[in-house]
Amino acid sequence: MPTFVVEYKYSAETSSGRDDHRTDHRAWLRELERRKILRSSSPLADHSGATLIVDGPDKASVERIVAHDPFALANLIEHVRVEERAT
Repeated sequence: MPTFVVEYKYSAETSSGRDDHRTDHRAWLRELERRKILRSSSPLADHSGATLIVDGPDKASVERIVAHDPFALANLIEHVRVEERAT
């Protein structure tokens, strides 16, 4: 199954909203790990975004998965980039 790098970009204005939804976001990440979809995730050091490493059949499927992130559902992500990782 292909592996994808997902990059989130946040705006400073959404910081308090991310704090409000962080527990749900982390639960969502844990569920993806349990289902063997998420390989790794980490916020950027400056808190301006995050990187996720995700397995999925294709880019569209990964985009659909990411759309269910509580941060995405609350419109707290300014930009999402999904790229297939070279093997």
